[in-house]
Parts: sequence; C-alpha cells; structure tokens
Amino acid sequence: MNRIYFFTGTGNSLHIAEEIANALSDCEIIAIQKGIDPEIPVGYERIGFVFPTYGWGLPIMVSDFLSKVCLSKQSNTYLFAVATCLGIAGNAIPQANVLLKEKGCRLNYGAKIRMFGNAVTNYDMNIKVDEITRRSEKRAIPVVRDIVNKTARRIPSIKKILNRFYLKYISDIPTTDEKLDVNDDCISCGICKSVCPAKNITLEDGKPIFHHQCERCLACIQHCPKRAINYDNKTQSRRRYTHPQVGNKKIANYYTNC
Repeated sequence: MNRIYFFTGTGNSLHIAEEIANALSDCEIIAIQKGIDPEIPVGYERIGFVFPTYGWGLPIMVSDFLSKVCLSKQSNTYLFAVATCLGIAGNAIPQANVLLKEKGCRLNYGAKIRMFGNAVTNYDMNIKVDEITRRSEKRAIPVVRDIVNKTARRIPSIKKILNRFYLKYISDIPTTDEKLDVNDDCISCGICKSVCPAKNITLEDGKPIFHHQCERCLACIQHCPKRAINYDNKTQSRRRYTHPQVGNKKIANYYTNC
C-alpha cells in the first residue's frame, strides 16, 4: 500500500500525484485541506507529499500538516516529496525535510518538476499552455521512475537568504482575500467554494463570501467559469489557467471524499 498527499489550486500538483499513483500499485491519494487528519495508519510502503512552491517555500497548509503529521510508526516507509514550480523550488523540499525530522523521520527523496507558472496575481500567464505542459510531462518521467524504484537522494539544507523572503511572503497570505472582489458576472455556480482547500468561502444569496483564512492557492480565481472573481483590480484582463487534465470537478471530488 502507498499513499500520496497533495495540495493544489490549479491542478498541477494533483496531476503529478496521479501520475505517481498510476505508476505504483495500490496507491491512495489524499487532499491536504482544512481539517485533514494528521494520523497515518501503519503499513505503507511509500508515503509522498506533492505541493506547489509559494515564495520559494511551502504553502502554509502543507507546512502546518507536516508539523502535525504522525509518522512515528513508519520507520521503514520510503518518504518522498515533489515540488511543482515555475523555476526554482527554493527551500520547499528542505523545509519539508526539517519538519519531518522534528517528527523523528526524514525524506528519502525530494525533487522538483517545472510546470506551467500560474501566479495570476503577479503576472499575465504564458499562452503556450500545451507546449509547456508537454515539457512538464517529460520532466515528470524520471521523477516517477525514481519513486517507483525507491531512489534515495540527499536533501539540501535550507538557504537562509531565501527563507527571509519566504517568511515575508507568507505573512500576508491569510488576508489575501481582502483584495478579492466578485463582479456581476457571477452566476452563483459555487465552483469557487468547492475547490477551496481552506474552506474559506461560503455563499450568501448565491455569491461567494471570503472569511480571511485564505491560502492564496487562487483556485477561486482560476476555476471561475465567468472570470467573476478578481484580485486587487489586477487580474480582470489576465488569462486563466487550470491543468488541462484536471478540472474543478476532479479537485472538488477529492475534497468531498477526504
């Protein structure tokens, strides 16, 4: 038995988790979301964590989960982490390793996979979705092979200069939704609520309301079929992106069944 935990906004990390799971036999995939159970039953051959990089580090929810996860009875389990990113993964893998060391274990393997950059609040996204996706599929192949073969890889130490930037970046994340607005194009479909891992969105009179527990995954912006949700008057004219093989229904199903 194998288990993979993932955190995602656009579906990139979920897609990688599914690619790894498909290459393994008997593999569960679990979404990292608000209220996730940190207890992991014994008997797993491999346990993995797949997540995007935020500010060259871990998403807050991933960091919180790894700080609470119970792995004391997994001494013989192969532990791995995969960071999806636009360019460099920074301290994401080392941070995960440090948190696991505090729980009495450590990563056997860590890798990054460069994928489509989708920080829509920072920039307009590339138009070459198909081309970039094909390249990321090729980059995933050796990583999946390594995990199947239980390849060991030394995990580097945290780079302090990057950590200072990361700490500043994440300090503003929970209040990100203060700059979100919903325009009259909203059709009250509820997709934004269904894809939010933080359970930060409720619907009032059919319109999304944000409750200041944001993780800045930006799923609400990216998945909105009418582009009705925007950030700080910056994203109205910017392209949207979700992984071509992962839609809102698939993501929501993982949250529903976790």
